[in-house]
Amino acid sequence: MAFTDSAQEFARRFNQLLDTVYDADAMFSGSAMSADLAALRPLAEGLGAESPELAQLLWLQFVVYSKRQMDDEGLPLGLRSLAIRSALGDLTTADRCQKHYAIGESALQSEEYDTAIEHLRQSAHWAEQEGATLSADQKLGIREEIGYALHEAGRFAEALAHNQQLLADARQVFGSDTDQRLAGLVNNLAQNAYELGDPTQAQHYLQQRLALGQALKDDGIVLDTLFQQGVLAHETGDSALAHSLLQQRVAIARASGDEDLLEEAEATLAELSEREQQSK
Repeated sequence: MAFTDSAQEFARRFNQLLDTVYDADAMFSGSAMSADLAALRPLAEGLGAESPELAQLLWLQFVVYSKRQMDDEGLPLGLRSLAIRSALGDLTTADRCQKHYAIGESALQSEEYDTAIEHLRQSAHWAEQEGATLSADQKLGIREEIGYALHEAGRFAEALAHNQQLLADARQVFGSDTDQRLAGLVNNLAQNAYELGDPTQAQHYLQQRLALGQALKDDGIVLDTLFQQGVLAHETGDSALAHSLLQQRVAIARASGDEDLLEEAEATLAELSEREQQSK
């Protein structure tokens, strides 16, 4: 009887907090909410170390810490909650996909990249199973974050292979080689190749990105890519090419009529000239 009373008391107090956290219009203090949830912890633990109630509480604490950008504190709670729920066997396919993704995102914020890779891969796996509700774009987005995590973990060869397959799949999904959404993927490949010490391959991907930006008439992509190409040319000792690329940036910025853009492009070119003078 006492156990039933405790469960009912937990549900009453917890559901009030749950409704507040997930109410899009509700305003609440993050620190006060964390304190209220911590105060419920003894009651939840009294219902069992592997109880559904404790799993629910830990997950909500994890969510609140994430909202507070305190992922170092929240991540262990989310991991323990997911472990309990997995052992209980009460997770749907959609639940698994969402929860692994949330933990992967939190791990990225905490720079726990191997943990992020593990859980983002789990999310990607469950996203492909019957019962998942993600769009093709969302599935590609999860895979792009896996590539990012691999790169940040210093696993550059894995990141390159992962992103090469992802780019091929994205082109097929988008049905085009000139979709703006490809720009980030191609840029990631250039970064992977650069970190692997392969400037030729990095330049190859940057050239693809430049062509994409030009086809889309997207000055943002074009200017950023020319900058990266200029830096790469400078680092590999091709001063003439570096100047040519950064001069192209100045010309495009001037044609755009954006004074801030022009000022930045001219400053970058001037900085390159100054550095080369200093190195002589």
